[in-house]
Order: sequence, then C-alpha cells, then structure tokens
Amino acid sequence: MKEQKRRFWSAVLLVLLMSVSTGCDRASETLSEWKQDFKQDVAMDDRANTSENRLEVPNPDDITIEETYEPVQTIGTPVSEVTVSLYFADAAQKQLVKTEKRIPKVEGMARATVETLLEGPEEASGLVAAIPGGTQLLDINVKPDEKRCVVDFSQELRNELAKTDSSEQLAIYSIANTLCQFDTIEEVEFRIEGQTVTTLAGGADLSKAVTANADIVR
Repeated sequence: MKEQKRRFWSAVLLVLLMSVSTGCDRASETLSEWKQDFKQDVAMDDRANTSENRLEVPNPDDITIEETYEPVQTIGTPVSEVTVSLYFADAAQKQLVKTEKRIPKVEGMARATVETLLEGPEEASGLVAAIPGGTQLLDINVKPDEKRCVVDFSQELRNELAKTDSSEQLAIYSIANTLCQFDTIEEVEFRIEGQTVTTLAGGADLSKAVTANADIVR
C-alpha cells in the first residue's frame, strides 16, 4: 500500500509538470487515468490480502477420521508360590498342630512366613492362634552363618499373653517351630520392642536362643 501511494503521488507530480508543458486538459486526463489505475491496484491488493489471511474452515461432513486399534495383549507373570509350615494351637490349647499353606515366594521368606503365622489359622481348621491378637512383627534378622534368627515383636506378645505355662510354651514354639523349618535357622532369639527378654510369662527361659520342640506338636 505504501508503494502504491508513493507511485500515485509521483504520478501527480509528473502530471503537474506536464500541465506546465502540455496544458491543463491533457494533465487532467492523465491524472484521471492514473487515479483509475491506482484504484484498481488497491482493489487487487485488498483481494489478495483477504485471500491470504482468510482461514478456510473445512466442512465437518468432509472430515474423515480413521481410527486404528491394535489390541494389546497383557501376559500376566505367574506368581511363584511355596508351601510353608505353620504351627497353631489345638482347640484345647494344649498342643501345637502343624498346618501347611502356600504363600508367594519372596526374598525374605522367614519374614513372610511369620507374618502369615500372625494372621492366624483358617476358620474351618478348628485351630486357634497361639500368639496373642494384635502382635506385630517389628523386625527379623536371619544370621545364616550362626543359623540363628532374631525376631522382634510388639509388646502384645508379652502383655496380652495368658499368664500360664501352657500359653507361654505354645506361643514360643509356635514361632520357633515355624522358623526352624528353614535350613538357615536352627535357633530363635526373642526380643520385645527391640529389647532382649528373658521370659514372656515367667515360666520359660528366653535368656538363650530356643530351638524347635517336636514334643509339643500333636
């Protein structure tokens, strides 16, 4: 547009000069022709700009969306399981009974097994837990070189345990027999809340690590 204006005024100046040399009528005619050419140029530029700047929106009916779908096959990795032995008290709470259960095979099998033991027996088994409800496993440390396992339980193991010799024996060997099924463990050392204990109910001596007791199993 600026170029066209410059050309127009240059033409006007030229026509003025012509009017001096050829007469006003000729100059006026020439000026009129140039005005008409200028208008046509401006109209053409406007049309060009409009064409370039106009956003053409396609008709939605003309749009075709092609969907491609490839089913993704998910292959579940089978979970490896292992059978472990768990020891619960009989209904009379006089002896332990060995049961078996399949659980996922993990790196810390001793921990997983004790945590399964704390869940208690199946309802239909007729057995009862020898360990007081609410007892939690706080820590477990297996020492393969010594074949010893140090287990640390919450205070419920001692505070909620019935103060009888049988209850104490059942709780201790429910844990010890369960852990000693592993080749890396032959004796179990008990702790409560991180502290070494010498007894649970006053009858058993836990100042030393205990081994499995087959005589208490029915």
